[in-house]
Amino acid sequence: MINKLDKFLFFDGAMGTMLQKNGLKTGDLPEELNITNPEVIYNIHNEYLNAGSNIVTTNTFGANRLKLKNSSYTVEEIITAAVKTARKSTEGLEEKYVALDIGPIGTLLSPLGTLSFEEAYDIFKEQIIIGVNAGADIILIETMTDIYELK
Repeated sequence: MINKLDKFLFFDGAMGTMLQKNGLKTGDLPEELNITNPEVIYNIHNEYLNAGSNIVTTNTFGANRLKLKNSSYTVEEIITAAVKTARKSTEGLEEKYVALDIGPIGTLLSPLGTLSFEEAYDIFKEQIIIGVNAGADIILIETMTDIYELK
């Protein structure tokens, strides 16, 4: 019997790089592809799964209300679609998981910026609740440069 603590799990790779390889243009919101072209996202997940990944990361790095303020889609629509596509790519596969990707908000917190700690907390809370309700197995917080934002 394998001791689960001795087993390695492998995450996928860079979603942004793969999106650019698949035609994402500068200035486009990559998260909108979860709705406008989910096949591209699904295929990227499959490439990583076929390469040996155990965990696929949703295309939600910038899926927060500030970064999506000019989008015609809501945070809930984008995150729900992203989790659904990632989940679909793992169907029928054992020991494969979906990680909700949470990146930085994209604006500085007070006192250096204008965003309050409470507003930042609410933004992250919204993303996580939507992702968990949509079926994410793991929350991945990445690429934070501000320790206060990470808090």
